[in-house]
Amino acid sequence: MATIKKTVRNRALLGALVLAPLMGLASAGSAAADAPKVADIARSQVGNNCTPYYGCVYPNAWCAEFSRWVWKQAGANTSGLSAAAASFYSYGQRNGTLHTSGPKVGDAVLWDNDGSVSGEANHVSLVVGVSSDGSQIQTVGGNESGKVSYKNWFNWRSYVNGSAGQALAFVSPTGVAETPTQPPASPKQWRAQVAVESGGGIFHAVRSADRTWTGFGNAENAAGEVPGGVRGVAEAGIDGATHVLAVSNEGKLYHSVRFADGNWAGFGDVHTEAGALTNVTQVTAASIGADLHVAVVADGSVYHTIRYANGTWAPFGKVAQPAGGPVTKVAIASSGANLQMVALSGGVLQHTIRASDGTWGAWGNASVESGAAAAGITSIDDVALATTGAGDLQLVVTANGGTKQFHGARYGNGTWIGFNDLKSVVSGVTVTDVAAAQVDGEMQAAFVTTDGRVLHTIRHVDGNWTTPGSVDLAGVTGDHTGIAITATYN
Repeated sequence: MATIKKTVRNRALLGALVLAPLMGLASAGSAAADAPKVADIARSQVGNNCTPYYGCVYPNAWCAEFSRWVWKQAGANTSGLSAAAASFYSYGQRNGTLHTSGPKVGDAVLWDNDGSVSGEANHVSLVVGVSSDGSQIQTVGGNESGKVSYKNWFNWRSYVNGSAGQALAFVSPTGVAETPTQPPASPKQWRAQVAVESGGGIFHAVRSADRTWTGFGNAENAAGEVPGGVRGVAEAGIDGATHVLAVSNEGKLYHSVRFADGNWAGFGDVHTEAGALTNVTQVTAASIGADLHVAVVADGSVYHTIRYANGTWAPFGKVAQPAGGPVTKVAIASSGANLQMVALSGGVLQHTIRASDGTWGAWGNASVESGAAAAGITSIDDVALATTGAGDLQLVVTANGGTKQFHGARYGNGTWIGFNDLKSVVSGVTVTDVAAAQVDGEMQAAFVTTDGRVLHTIRHVDGNWTTPGSVDLAGVTGDHTGIAITATYN
């Protein structure tokens, strides 16, 4: 984030302004810019660096440039705004839109590093969400950890924004018609988020609780292209948003967020945050609370990282090799505060658990423990995981070159049940990729088949399966090669 110090206050663009006492200012009565124009534009830029907004003339102080750019793109009057965060304060004074309470979507929020209303304006970001009682906001800001960053719901009166301090005041833009700060909320429900990797791109759709599907949209049209095209995809739901991971054909990992309102953040390069890996071939993801856990296969080894709720990433850590052999596939699922992991090495399933304290357990041969051989499984091609009930780990695997599919489970008490052939559920097809997720207590599974279809089915709590249905892939171009599924509640 940009910190504007007194030592540069005489510079035309970076001058700091000591704020006059604001306690007597009333909440502004003029219109805030509308959410679809300011909030959506701001959110669409998450993950970018300073280049799109002014060319990085001031690479360490561009928060105001970003906020000004967003306002201008939304059609607001930006006259008098500069690269100084404090220029937004002057703007609010001139236009009568400076206020210390009642934040509105589209407002700029000024931050003070000493917590005083008479301190310096060290940083400016934009309000993209306001709770019904006005106490909680969401923001998007430029130059936060060196990029455009999103902050989920927080109490703006008590939150401390790193070295920038606390929220001092809000400034509404002028020149754009007012809309409600928060539209009426639709009833919350569990939804399945589904991503199809096809033709080197990512296409996304939503399946609602009433069994209706949205059409598939090209995620890269909304979030920007993944350089080099896509060869792997994963998803995980957190707080109504869907985190999407993409492996490029160049072996790099990228991350985006689809927000509950349908808007997307830009794809960001995970390697700049978590450390560089070479030749990433596959990715899987799961959420534990508000943290995003990500595991990848890179050069035959498994690596793990976490994207924390504040948007920062932990460095990639190498997970011990199962049985010392190279890994072709890894899958993870949360189990309370623990993370369960299954890796496929030499056609054999290996299982381990990451405890809440960050330690990993020893690998166990899940093929042996689950009695895979008794089910006629000699070599496994693919695996997907979902956790249901009291920490029960559900596994869906493919074997015999994808011509056979099986279901097995590891109960929360650590015991395994044998694999059951799914020929009565999925029959007469060859599967090239499989995905699974717990959605409202039940497991939903999806299969990509060699005849160009995506099949979707549900395993109910009583153990019965629905008849698979072919998902309508209208608008999905290219050959379908990958699938991911997760759940959100919004």
